Amino acid sequence: MSGTRRGSLAPYVSRFVTLFNKLFEEWCAIGLTPTQINPKEGSAAFWSELLSLDVDQTYLAERLNAISKEECLDRLKQPLLVALKPHAVQMMTVLTRCLLSKSDLAGWEVMELFAGGVNESDKFFNEFASTIGELLGDDSAPAELRHEVLQLAIVFMCGINQLSPGAYLLRKDLSPAIVSLVKDRETGRFTFEALLLFALLSNFHKSDAAKLNPFVHRIGEISDPEVLSKICWAAEFAASTPAYQQIADDSPPTMTSMIGSFMTSLRPDRAFSSTPVDTPKELFKNQPIEACLVLLPILELALQNRAFLSFIAQSIKDGSGDASSQRPLSHTIISLSSYLVTHATSTSSPRAMGYTNVSLHILLSFVETDEVIRAFCEPSPQPIRLCRQRFPMLPLPPSPRPPICAILDSCILWLRHNLHKRLEAALYVTCLRVCHRTIWFLQEQHIRPEYHWLELWKAAIGLLDFLGGKLDELVPTGSIEWLVQEALVLLDIVSAKADAFLPSPRALHEFVYELVRSAPALRRLPALLRSFISPHATTPAPHENTSEQALSRLLSIVDFYEEKVGTKIRTADGAMRVVAKEVEQDGVHGVRDTYTDGPPSWSEGVTIFLRHAYADGMALMP
Repeated sequence: MSGTRRGSLAPYVSRFVTLFNKLFEEWCAIGLTPTQINPKEGSAAFWSELLSLDVDQTYLAERLNAISKEECLDRLKQPLLVALKPHAVQMMTVLTRCLLSKSDLAGWEVMELFAGGVNESDKFFNEFASTIGELLGDDSAPAELRHEVLQLAIVFMCGINQLSPGAYLLRKDLSPAIVSLVKDRETGRFTFEALLLFALLSNFHKSDAAKLNPFVHRIGEISDPEVLSKICWAAEFAASTPAYQQIADDSPPTMTSMIGSFMTSLRPDRAFSSTPVDTPKELFKNQPIEACLVLLPILELALQNRAFLSFIAQSIKDGSGDASSQRPLSHTIISLSSYLVTHATSTSSPRAMGYTNVSLHILLSFVETDEVIRAFCEPSPQPIRLCRQRFPMLPLPPSPRPPICAILDSCILWLRHNLHKRLEAALYVTCLRVCHRTIWFLQEQHIRPEYHWLELWKAAIGLLDFLGGKLDELVPTGSIEWLVQEALVLLDIVSAKADAFLPSPRALHEFVYELVRSAPALRRLPALLRSFISPHATTPAPHENTSEQALSRLLSIVDFYEEKVGTKIRTADGAMRVVAKEVEQDGVHGVRDTYTDGPPSWSEGVTIFLRHAYADGMALMP
């Protein structure tokens, strides 16, 4: 490392820096070749000495970053060395990171940079992939060396993005080596990085490589309980939420804190500041932290691996009777999701939106798996901490309660806090599908959780009200038409199936009353639906009929109970009593159960997230 020796006027320069300075000068055509630097023993001795020295990574990165892509492809072009020595791996990692960070690289340019020419690329990259595979799977190799090779592979996959040289790592089946890293006692602490590499490999050209990419299938074949346990342990650690809580402490109130807040409110200088104010959005601009990238492999496992989902369900059951038992990974994922959805659009960050998209798809995959959602419906003694950093806050939940209630709370947070002109319609659709699938399962199994259902109805109708009033101003990132349909179908299903899952008559009365109270918003929707119809269409599309029929049934309910309430009732309590009396006497008016089949499976991957995954994966590496 560079430094200054005591008592010396000249700065101390390490042997590594001295040799590389000469080498850079040689590459710049003004210095010596390796043979000239070491004339007695030749080029091989030069490289052997260089690779035996501690790598000054800061110096090397600075020199490489100062070189333009054009220079690298022209007079500095040299084939890189692939060696099994520890210092060579460190050096290769720095070279890989710096070379692949050059702007706008094409696949052939990567071949030129690494192999010295396109014609030599097969030889170089096959050797590169074989070296990585051999070292990762070598149980006798030092743990730190295997870790450095693992990091090199991650840096390469993050830097290569979706360029063609990335396919060379797919030709070498690294999955046994990655699994052995997780299982090995000495390298198990690197499970997070091993899991990340698995996800990066399985997402390489995933959309068109279902049959060509072996990692798409390999990630679904992991079934060893020991491996699954370590995966959950690593993910539990990485997906925690303290970074959000350090910005704004949203701990549930205690008796002491409530008394303190009350006493503070009595101070003269606080007399006019009792209105709660959200924490400034700018403070969350760098959230979530890069470690939350663990959500990507968790999503891959949730989509591809039935053993993983069974393990998740069993971990919930195992902790159902003991508050001191190990916290299930699912609880941590739900907790993190609540923070992601609350702050997703606060700073208009595509990165934050990408993470939110991944988390919502994980929740959707959970509720679409009968074994998991059934476990979610059982009360859990381990509380799930949900975000309380924006107003209005969710009601404080009782404890214990089923985790499925926390999932619905996360959906409410998304529905409430992300209504902007630039509307993330696709994520709203995913959120509503989580609610749809959850309610369908509850009514099918006649499970009646105690839950603040009214908050969900208000959030869903509030979305429709926003769409009906702001359509001309919106800049959606997805189909508004599908979003409206999902919201209407959700409310229509509730009206048809309420008796099978709501916990009390009052909960049903509140739903019907909320529809009546929101009559102006619902009556704006026919015009909204008409605006979606193409003027050239001769017959309406099937989804157009679905939306119109659902809305027609909801408006029929509204019209009936509005007439019963009439103009004489002027209080909410009075109107509620009228609605309750009518529902108790004759049931919900006009309800026809037209829903006999369960919702389809909507879970899918999130390839649009990959550019953020690559950036964060690179940021996590040394």
